[in-house]
Amino acid sequence: MVLSLSEYKVEFLRGLADNTRLKIVEALKEQEKTVSELVETVGSSQANISTHLKLLKTTGIVKSLSKGKYMYYSLRDEAICEFLNSLEEMLILMRKKAFEGA
Repeated sequence: MVLSLSEYKVEFLRGLADNTRLKIVEALKEQEKTVSELVETVGSSQANISTHLKLLKTTGIVKSLSKGKYMYYSLRDEAICEFLNSLEEMLILMRKKAFEGA
């Protein structure tokens, strides 16, 4: 089934709409990591991290690469980092305006 652009946007945003998944994505902004490294960084169980990684792969946010006996996860595209940085800037600006009463 091919998703419309609108449906793809919803799926992409749903992929980010969870605290654990967002922590995983933020950790992967720095460099690729194994599940064990993500468990340590995010502070969640291996089963939980693996479940979230599966959804992140399905939504096209994360990709994986097998190297020897380890599976490494990374962001699919640098544009995801740019999107998150733009989102942070927008949220900071919106929050500032809300506090100023604008």
